[in-house]
Amino acid sequence: MTTLNKKMLARVLWCDRKACEEQIKERSKEESIAALKEGADQNEELLTGAAKTLCIPFDQKPIPSGAKCFCGCGQDAKVWAVFGRTY
Repeated sequence: MTTLNKKMLARVLWCDRKACEEQIKERSKEESIAALKEGADQNEELLTGAAKTLCIPFDQKPIPSGAKCFCGCGQDAKVWAVFGRTY
């Protein structure tokens, strides 16, 4: 969320499962809403919206042995993917 809140993209190891992407979307949306309710530092710009896959690069770097999906689903990572928000 820190990376997304800075209007940056995140390249992560992902399991490439639709169910996992839906979980990421929902969790990132909930975290954004919770941050708004808690109130942000006045100098911090909070963005709402869910994270989603923006692309899976054709040039894939090797996936480290035993690497798991970044979202914590426990599945083996299958691809490097770029996640972000559309603005």
